[in-house]
Amino acid sequence: MENTEEKAARFDIANIIAWFECELQKESNTGSPIDARRELIRALALYSGISEKQIKESLEDLTHTQNQGETE
Repeated sequence: MENTEEKAARFDIANIIAWFECELQKESNTGSPIDARRELIRALALYSGISEKQIKESLEDLTHTQNQGETE
C-alpha cells in the first residue's frame, strides 16, 4: 500500500505533466524547450531505471516514424 507521501508525489507528477502540456501550447515561454527536454529525460531515467541513452534513442525512433508518416 502506498503511503501518503508517495500518493502526494504521484498526484504532483500528474499535475506537473498537465502543466507542461499547457506550457507547450503557448507561443512563447521564458525557458528553453531544449533544456526542459534534457531535464525531463534525466528525471525519467532516474524514475524508471531506463538509461538516458535508451530514452533518447526511443525519442529519435518516434521522431523518425512521425517524419515518415508526414511524407507519405
